[in-house]
Amino acid sequence: MGVCLSQELVEQYITEECSADERHVIEAHLEQCASCRQHVESTRTNMNVSDKSKTRSPGTDATTDQTQVLRDDFPTKTISEDASLSSEDRNFAKSIESMIEGYEIVDEMPRGGQAVVYKAIHTATKTNVAIKVLLPTLMASPRARYYFEREAELIASLDHPNIVGIRDSGIIHHQYYFVMQYIDGEPLERYVQREKSSFRERVILFSKICTAITYAHQQGIMHRDLKFANILVDNRGEPHILDFGLAKAIGLSEQDKEGAVVTMTGQLAGSLSTMSPEQAAGRPDMIDVRTDVYSLGVILYRMLTGEYPYEVTGSTLQVLQNIQKVDPIRPRQIIRRFDPDVEAILLTALAKEPSQRYQSAAELQGDIENWLNGRPIRVRSISTAYLLRKIITRHRYTSTVAALLLIIILSFAYISFDMFITTKKAHQETEAISERYKTQAEKVPLLNRRLTFSVFMDMWRSGLNREAQLLARIYLTNDTKEKKAAIFLLNPNPLAEKELDFRQSLSEDFTGFVDYVIGEQHSKNGNYEEALKAYRDSYAAIQQSPKKGLPVDKWLQATVKVRIHKLSAAAEPVEPSEEIETEN
Repeated sequence: MGVCLSQELVEQYITEECSADERHVIEAHLEQCASCRQHVESTRTNMNVSDKSKTRSPGTDATTDQTQVLRDDFPTKTISEDASLSSEDRNFAKSIESMIEGYEIVDEMPRGGQAVVYKAIHTATKTNVAIKVLLPTLMASPRARYYFEREAELIASLDHPNIVGIRDSGIIHHQYYFVMQYIDGEPLERYVQREKSSFRERVILFSKICTAITYAHQQGIMHRDLKFANILVDNRGEPHILDFGLAKAIGLSEQDKEGAVVTMTGQLAGSLSTMSPEQAAGRPDMIDVRTDVYSLGVILYRMLTGEYPYEVTGSTLQVLQNIQKVDPIRPRQIIRRFDPDVEAILLTALAKEPSQRYQSAAELQGDIENWLNGRPIRVRSISTAYLLRKIITRHRYTSTVAALLLIIILSFAYISFDMFITTKKAHQETEAISERYKTQAEKVPLLNRRLTFSVFMDMWRSGLNREAQLLARIYLTNDTKEKKAAIFLLNPNPLAEKELDFRQSLSEDFTGFVDYVIGEQHSKNGNYEEALKAYRDSYAAIQQSPKKGLPVDKWLQATVKVRIHKLSAAAEPVEPSEEIETEN
């Protein structure tokens, strides 16, 4: 054991309540440490060992392998449970009653290692009070007297509804005492188990505890011994903090009036189950308000999970190692659907390094209030999605209305956009159809002219000149090549006289058509060689049309090919590859 023995370990050693392993370690330390040997002798002198032994349960084996550390969760001085007084204790209570005038002692509360608390009645007001008296066996201890006096002084400086207040204090016949407010309630853990409170109700109760500790810190007082037994809950569900026996004023030295150091490096101060790592290491120089934050974290952890963050039963040395080294079990490993925000709060409060914890009880309380009110907590990375989720959770009704409005707006926008796309598509389709109809409509006059001209040619070839002339006059307009061709063919003058005028009446773009018509005239006149020559000139001109950027008249091309085939059966047929596929 590298650190000096605490008062608790000394008392366990003297009363043989420690395990065999612990006793061996303690005795090895005592052989090397004169200060601790003197400490043990002084404590043995001041303690009534025989009375201490009588309080042990029948059959308890002093050499048991493990010490149940959780015993310090029982009240050090709970002022809410009645107990019957033995004759010796009743005599001491009567002597206290006779010394402290104005009070009638009713019962003794479960006593701690340094003081006894009595439930009493203030005879003037008929109200219940609690009288705390320093044990006679510790009157000779400067350390015990210092703690007792300091507790009374510190409690007197606090005025908060959730902190047990002090009414009177003094020293009568060398007997130290002070009178406190009496709380008719039960320890916090028992209250939580009995009430079967909901998760949120437990957090609300804990928030009130944080409020009281925050107030104490603001007054410059650290509790240093926060545990379930030191928090009583009354019948209204209000918590009350008590037992400031190990409390310390922030910034003041740990020395009594005689200059002796009350808490030395290596000594343990506090209760093991809720002790902070710096307390477990025996480092009073590292203890500050963050020590209380750690203890509050342990309390909240057990309130919400029913477990401690690590193993706190077994030998004292093992528990001290657990406190300093073992990481807390994640609450979601105990309760599968544990709230992630509250888990983040707990793990921050239980950080082994004080610098990684909440830096004050006020910060811890702030995040508890944030969670209760649906606001984002400060100890986790805040993403946009996280903030949005917290805002929606906090403003559930407003968020629902806003979400419905957003859905309506988005739906309307989607429908409008879909209608716009549909309308635009329909408009484009209408334009395409219109364009196709326009193109077809533009082809109607051309098809009509071709059909009329074809009928005209049949009549003309059959010698029906009168009928052909009538058809051309009625259905062929004067500015078309078909009308000019009809006039040329119906003209009875010799071909040589009228050919030049006909060619000049049409531009070079219609050379293929002109040669076709002249070929028709030669064919009717029986001049088949000239007709074949004219047809071939026509076909050659038609082949040149795409090169000049002109559309190909496929009707004319097909007609000319038929004429050439008929007049030149022995000639080389026209290859299909020579055909021009461009549409008119």
